[in-house]
Amino acid sequence: MNPFGIAWIQIETFSHATEDIEKVKLLLSKFFSFEITFNINKTYGHFGNEINIVTVELSKNKEIKEFISNFLKIIDKSYILETLERRLDEDGILFVRMNKERVYNDDFTIDDNGDILVSMKFVTYPKSREKVIENGKLLFSN
Repeated sequence: MNPFGIAWIQIETFSHATEDIEKVKLLLSKFFSFEITFNINKTYGHFGNEINIVTVELSKNKEIKEFISNFLKIIDKSYILETLERRLDEDGILFVRMNKERVYNDDFTIDDNGDILVSMKFVTYPKSREKVIENGKLLFSN
């Protein structure tokens, strides 16, 4: 496992019927410096409109380390540090949201109403929220 105890990372967004799914994939590619695989799940909205859920999942240590290295360069680490505890759930998953339109314009500002969701699963043995917070502070104060 990597030094921060991150077991997996997932990045997810939606591609509505009015959006070009290839542009959405290209948008998510901005988070990565290596080749990725997209998982696409089709669903339908309330009025029958097609919605594609586009997801990238990382579980290999090398991929996680490379993603984290890039992620720390493009985000506002101080804002995540300030809001770290409220971004963590009881299972040690950190949630960060960003806006698709902003990311398209290379603006990686954290937006709690954003439609791109970055999730990171921190693992500690034994399970400890305090240790997850400590690991998160170490990661984002880097």
